[in-house]
This record gives sequence, structure tokens and C-alpha cells, in this order.
Amino acid sequence: MGLDSPKLSLTNSRSARCKVLTPIHETSISTRNVGTPANIRSVVKRGNSKYPMGRKTRFVDKVMDCLCGEFPHFGTVSEHPYSGFLVYDLKQNPEDFQVEEILHPNFIQSTGKWTVFRLQKSGWNTLDALLRISKESKVSLPEIGYAGKKDRHATTFQYISCQKPLKIPNELVNVLQLEKVGLSEKSLSPEANAGNRFILILRNLLEKEIESIRNNFEKILQNGFINYYDSQRFSRYHPEFRLPIFPYLKGDAETCLKLLLTDPYPGEKKQARDRKKNFQTAWGNWSQCEKWSATKLESRIFSDLKREKNPTQKTYSDLILRFPEEELLMLISSMQSLIWNQFVSELLTSEGCSGVWIKTKTGPLFFPGESSVEFFSFSRNLTVPGNPGIHKLEYSKKEINILTEVLAYNGLGESVFDHSPFARIKMNSFERKIKVLPENFQMMDFEEDDRHPGKKKVRISFQLPSGVYATMLVKRLMLRASL
Repeated sequence: MGLDSPKLSLTNSRSARCKVLTPIHETSISTRNVGTPANIRSVVKRGNSKYPMGRKTRFVDKVMDCLCGEFPHFGTVSEHPYSGFLVYDLKQNPEDFQVEEILHPNFIQSTGKWTVFRLQKSGWNTLDALLRISKESKVSLPEIGYAGKKDRHATTFQYISCQKPLKIPNELVNVLQLEKVGLSEKSLSPEANAGNRFILILRNLLEKEIESIRNNFEKILQNGFINYYDSQRFSRYHPEFRLPIFPYLKGDAETCLKLLLTDPYPGEKKQARDRKKNFQTAWGNWSQCEKWSATKLESRIFSDLKREKNPTQKTYSDLILRFPEEELLMLISSMQSLIWNQFVSELLTSEGCSGVWIKTKTGPLFFPGESSVEFFSFSRNLTVPGNPGIHKLEYSKKEINILTEVLAYNGLGESVFDHSPFARIKMNSFERKIKVLPENFQMMDFEEDDRHPGKKKVRISFQLPSGVYATMLVKRLMLRASL
């Protein structure tokens, strides 16, 4: 185990009989004459010198099978085609995506050392908003407690806590509002989050597809949807290296640091994107990078590298530890989430489920058919791997085999979850439901879309437990395939 493998990408070929999987590194390969699964496999197997495939895992085989027309056999033949989505637009403006955080009962009290505030924001992510509030209020960021992060492209209502007064900068009062709602005996943390209420508006809908949306709505009401992590979890996903922590775990701390400092994430401002592009171009010219630095962290890292004559992997590793704990934790949790997504997809297909694959930026995910998903209880959990390691967690032998193959597909060894790669950051395992049933799921009447003449819009509302992605419910609702 522990073999590296190239990132696979989907490319379309007019002359090929199917969608072709090619390694991104293999830029010289033409897909025009790659039309058979055998040829496709030989292309994938070659890999490249830095990230050789070594061997194919069952996970890779089945991804290729379902996309290329060779369907896996699990005792009975079950076809797993690839599905797209019905036409829709989401988040055209922040009001189209509204989220209200729900705290556990009795968390807010009439007495306590911490003041609890209700924060309303629009067009800002949670951490950026808290940074501005902390600066304006002259308190450190760790002094502000919060239960969860909320999307930038939305109108959101959430709670924060602090033992000191908080205020909004005057220039941001139109996009950030803060209201004192009570007190608490402890600071807010994710444990206080009971879930979220959502009100979404889906736009640009085709009238001829309304019946399909209604059918999918009824199926979600009855059987819920698979609880995958969605793309928001993987803001630092890279098409070649996947996640910054992957090269770090393979002994390449320099690449990890380079990705953290040079790879822009979705929604980042142009000034930051341009600066990171300059860092990437001048990587190794530490004096120049230091001149372009715009944050204290960037400046200190490049200043230290400038003093190093021959930086080693330990040098880069030590510099990574300077990043805020929040960011190091996200590096770990995004890896756990990606592995869990692939784990669930493989587990569902290994059970002989009918269904379809969908394409996401981090790779294909499997959506089982209704005849299959109804057999999975809503109380059925699957452990997200973490400390103390996969062989010390309560997995079945079959689950261990599947998880081992998923890790190998990502170039990771079986011991990767035995302990955290960062001493001060925990990497605990935890339980996560395989499927979720939304509460109070409602769909209003379809109306004329005021933004798209001749098209329809519909408002949906529902409540989900903490950590469940509303956008994954939308993907199931707008799935084109009839399951």
C-alpha cells in the first residue's frame, strides 16, 4: 500500500465511444483514438514518473467501468451509468440561498460570562467576517466563539460569542449586522450547533423538466439522500495534487507549502489571486516573494526562507506549522472528508446497489437508486476515518478492504490515520450518517422566473443536521436520471 497515483480527469472525445479517463500529467496523450476500455486502462496505468500508478485498485477499475460502459459484477449484473443534472441556477444572488443556524435548546441563557450575538451577513464567509469584527472590536480572533462556518454566497444568520463587547466596522453595516441575543456559561463551539434551516430559490428551470423535479422531491421525502461532503469542503482542491496535505504526507512538504501560499481558492479577490500567481512564478526567489507579501505570515515565511541557503523538507514542514490552527485543521478534515466520500461510493457499489455516478470537482460520486437506498437505515453510520487508525476502529473486514483500496488509490498508506500529521491538531474519527432525511422539506409552486424570461423558478425550504450539505440535497433533487 501507499502507492502514488495520478489524478484522473474526464475528457470528452467526439470519436471515442465513451468518456475517457486520462492522467492530467500525461499531456501528450491524444484521446481521439482511445476508444476501448483496454486502451483507456493502458493510458491510466502508465501514469508518470512523479506519481506512478503502480497498479490499479478495484476503486479505479469501477470508476472506469461505470464511465466507459463496462459495468462491475457483484453476483448480479447492475449497470452504473453516468448522470448529469436538470437545468437550474442557484446562488444567483445572496437572497436565493438563506441559512439560519439552530443552536441546541437552552444554550442561550439569561446569565453567563459570554455574550451571545446573532450575526447576519451577506457576501462574506464566516472567518473573514470574524476577522473584521475582531479587528474593529480590538479582541483576538480566538476570543470569538462560533458554532459553524457559513457560505460566502448566501444570506446567513448564525451565532457568535465573546466575553468582550463586539461591533461591526461602520463601512460594513450594509453587509454585516450584529445583535445581542443573550448570555451563556461557555463559549460557542461546533457542539452547540443543532442544525440549519434553509430557504433556497432554484432559477432558470425548464417547464418540461418540472415533473422530473417533483418526482425527485417525492423520492427525497421518502428516502432522503446520501450524506456526501460537497465541494465547499474542498476549497483547496488541486487538479494535480488533489489536496495540499497529500504531498505533505508523502514527504513533499515544499509542495504542500507552495500550494498553501500560491494556489487561490474560489471567491478570492483578484488582488490576492494576482499576488499568489506572482509567488508561484517567482518560487525560489525568496527576496522577491517577500517584497510581494501582503500578510505577516507570508512575510515571515519568505523572510526565513531567504536566510536558508539550502532549505530542506524539514524547513518547509516547520514553516507549515506557522499557519493558524484553523487552517491546519481544515487540511486534515478535508482529507478525511474526501476519503469518506470515496469510501461511501465504493461501499454502495460493492453492495450491488443500482444507481448512477455524478461528476464533482473531486471525482465521481455514486447515487443509489430508490430500490437500493431504502435498505439503508437513516440511523446507519459509517465512521469517518481518523485517530486511532483504521485497524483500531469498528469496521468490518469488507469495509477495511474497501478503505485500504481507497487510500491506495490516493497514494496513501494504511497507517495514515494512526496519528495526526500536526502534533497540536487532533485528527479524531467520528460517526457520520450515510443518508439523511431532511425535516420540514417543502417545495412551493413553480413561478415565472423574473431573472430569466420564459423560465421557471421554485422556492424550497428544509432543515438539516449540522454538517450536512444543502447543496448535496439540491444535486439529488436536480438529478437527471430517474432512480
